[in-house]
Amino acid sequence: MKRPLSVAAALAILCFLLLPLALHCGARINVTSSFPPGIYWVVDKTPAKGDLVMFCPPEQPLFELAHSRGYVGSGTCPGGYMHMLKRLVAVADDEVDFAETGVRVNGQLQVRSQPLAKDPSGRSLPRPLQAHLRLADSEVLLLSDYSSLSFDGRYFGVLPRKQVNEVVRPWLVWQREPR
Repeated sequence: MKRPLSVAAALAILCFLLLPLALHCGARINVTSSFPPGIYWVVDKTPAKGDLVMFCPPEQPLFELAHSRGYVGSGTCPGGYMHMLKRLVAVADDEVDFAETGVRVNGQLQVRSQPLAKDPSGRSLPRPLQAHLRLADSEVLLLSDYSSLSFDGRYFGVLPRKQVNEVVRPWLVWQREPR
């Protein structure tokens, strides 16, 4: 009976020691439903349209509200927020339209971009202040094309490009059907 316990203890210690090393080397863990949960790997690349990116939410009242409601987890970003994983769908000079039917980028309706009026608890969800805009060099729009329940640019609008930290690729993910 001692042997299985010592093997389990050894595995737990090994994981405890290897996790910081893996994170330092570029592993990122996604536990949200915005994209499949699992391990993503940082790639050495300048963020471009279509990339999956990790970003720190800005310290703004909207993200404070999102954090208090559980849309954004706790983590190591300024403000105590968790990094978020989204797809970069619009960059400088792209035209973005926010509507009841969804988000359009240069006239193209984005997949799973129709905003919900309320969250699963029945609370009203925020909306971007501008319905139509052309992005400046310093702005990006981030959405999830995987989950229609994701807290993304449909609700917080465009963000400063400087918030985007890393480009990532799925490495070991638990694929679920998009929602």
